[in-house]
Amino acid sequence: MKKLNSFEDLASLVSKEFKIKKQSKSENVLAKQNLEVHYSVKGRAGVPVIIVKGFENTSSEQLKDLAKSIKKKLGTGGSIKNNELFFQGDKRDKIISILESKDHTVKRVGG
Repeated sequence: MKKLNSFEDLASLVSKEFKIKKQSKSENVLAKQNLEVHYSVKGRAGVPVIIVKGFENTSSEQLKDLAKSIKKKLGTGGSIKNNELFFQGDKRDKIISILESKDHTVKRVGG
């Protein structure tokens, strides 16, 4: 048996039926948005939360993908409610830079 030295070699072991098709990312690309990034501790026992508001004409799948990518980059938790993204902790500057790198116009509000 041949020694397997790379992932390409391992891929040869998988049958064609089980190969995963990659999703096209073009479907989940958000259009340029005018967003507001809010700082809030109200009703959370002093724990800061960053709220991203202003998403228009976006599907829940697009918001989930965006939130997932931001949470992964920051290593923090978060959720989606009423077309708003909630992120735990005060990492507003990093969230703003990530959103601006995705060509969104971002306004800093509060705090």
